[in-house]
Amino acid sequence: MYRILLVEDDEDLSAIAGLTLERAGYEVDRTFTCAGAELLMEEHSYDLILLDIMMPVMDGITATAKIREFSNAPIILL
Repeated sequence: MYRILLVEDDEDLSAIAGLTLERAGYEVDRTFTCAGAELLMEEHSYDLILLDIMMPVMDGITATAKIREFSNAPIILL
């Protein structure tokens, strides 16, 4: 089973996207912040990262650069 990390600060969008992906058969971990994503990535490896580009503390571009320091998982910016 593929594992996806969904990083989306809008709770409604996160819920809808996460549920849709789970119903499609994916294992989904959700977080609302880039800091939360970093913590999850220390514990798990992901086959795909869905990352909101406009986040309040750290934007998706900066987060992508940080993720690339330790992971080469595909990233889709939302």
